[in-house]
Amino acid sequence: MKLFKFIVIILSIFFAVSYGIQFFHTALNFDIQQSSEKFFLIGLAVFLPFWFIWLRRSHFYSTFEHEFTHLIVGLLFFKKPSHFTATESDGGVTGMYGNNFVITLAPYFLPTFVYLLLPLYLVIDVKFYQYYFAVLGFLTAYHLLSTWQEFGFHQTDITKSGKVFSCIFLTFANIFIYGILLAFVIGRFQFCWTFIKGGFLGSIDWVMWVVNLVKGLIAG
Repeated sequence: MKLFKFIVIILSIFFAVSYGIQFFHTALNFDIQQSSEKFFLIGLAVFLPFWFIWLRRSHFYSTFEHEFTHLIVGLLFFKKPSHFTATESDGGVTGMYGNNFVITLAPYFLPTFVYLLLPLYLVIDVKFYQYYFAVLGFLTAYHLLSTWQEFGFHQTDITKSGKVFSCIFLTFANIFIYGILLAFVIGRFQFCWTFIKGGFLGSIDWVMWVVNLVKGLIAG
């Protein structure tokens, strides 16, 4: 297990660097004059008063999303759920028959409701696009702020996975997940693939650079 986590840490570092660069290049294409980008930002802005006036102090919704994310990602790994609880003041818990670090850490990088809405783009009418991207922005802001509020080394998910491991993996995972979302807002699914492909190829380049560097040091 320690060897496996070490490998994940090393890969996460390479991927974080490569996808971070790709994220930056993707962000350069963001054009507020375009309808999708403009309404996405409007959705982000509209959420802020909801957060500071109400949702910041109401923990049921963030707890529900947190536990629901555990549940959804667990199902993606074919883990059968045993129980699900979300409360206003006593937190929540999701039991699965089987677990892994992705399921454990998923609430800290995956905006579940945002990603569940992405396929809806394929079937909605063009006249609703502006509302669609506004909702995406609204939900994205919710996940960002609620995750910022709940993340901490006191969290069982973090201590269970390991503080160092969690921080390194979550750095890569957030860059990757939000990079895909940003690419979608800018250029839809085709641009998402460009982001994924560019980051992956960039990671290979970084790995080969390190390998060649080590070979050179050994040979020298």
